[in-house]
Amino acid sequence: MSTVMPKRFEDGLGYLVHHLMYALRQTLAEQCASSGYPITADELGVVMMVHQSGSEMGLTQKQLADMLAKDKAVITRLLNSLSSKDLVVRSVDEKDRRVVRVCLTGRGMQAAEKLYPKLVEVLSQAYSDISEEEFLLTHDVLTRMLNNVRGISPE
Repeated sequence: MSTVMPKRFEDGLGYLVHHLMYALRQTLAEQCASSGYPITADELGVVMMVHQSGSEMGLTQKQLADMLAKDKAVITRLLNSLSSKDLVVRSVDEKDRRVVRVCLTGRGMQAAEKLYPKLVEVLSQAYSDISEEEFLLTHDVLTRMLNNVRGISPE
């Protein structure tokens, strides 16, 4: 199999993925703000992950970091911001005091329930003219690219 290499940087898939993520983040932040929750797309990701975990114990900061591909410092900043907006609460794990758990507050639950349809609406629009076959092919290609990049070791 031959390697595809775009002639220009801006023709690469990474460039497009970056711009797609930027556009999605901007649109989601606007949707959140217009719904009465001035939070960023990354903060929305935290709220949705905790909400969809279905666990009364919430998620650990490490789980959130892994799920959202963010480092510990970024997760801490996101949680500080969400905590100041009364959307999440952090608590020390009962079994392991080194572990910090994150749960939604009542206001955080309301936010998740109100913002979920907005998230679905934005993603539905993003996928609107893409067939299932195209989606699966793109998913496969991007997954392989991610695995290829993760396999690169520093020399």
